[in-house]
Amino acid sequence: MKKGLTVILSILFQACSYSDPLNLPGLDSEGFKNDRGGCDGNRQKQIELIKANKDQFLGISENQIFKAIGRYDYQVLDKKNEKIFVYFLEPGPQCEHMQNPTEAESLVLYMNAVKLVKQVVIRKGGHLVEP
Repeated sequence: MKKGLTVILSILFQACSYSDPLNLPGLDSEGFKNDRGGCDGNRQKQIELIKANKDQFLGISENQIFKAIGRYDYQVLDKKNEKIFVYFLEPGPQCEHMQNPTEAESLVLYMNAVKLVKQVVIRKGGHLVEP
């Protein structure tokens, strides 16, 4: 009986955790992925597209994000063990060392506990640490 319940719960969890792939027409996915830290300028060319379609990121899974735009430039774990992914969109001091303070435009994705994007922010300087 326990095995059957475990299988049913596992299937239910898998079904609930599905998310549609990120669909941004015009996004240069490979250019975005290969522009670590926004240092080559490929991401900078896509800032307006991302700003205009930032709500398309909502509800997308961590794996779909990685498939569409690659790994983050850096990750932060907040107090609730939720992840925050930061992607720099333009060159700046982070190109010399990723931990350098910067005012470069960035895409910040806040993930919930089930690894889906719950909030999208585009700001100068990456993730702001709250006191």
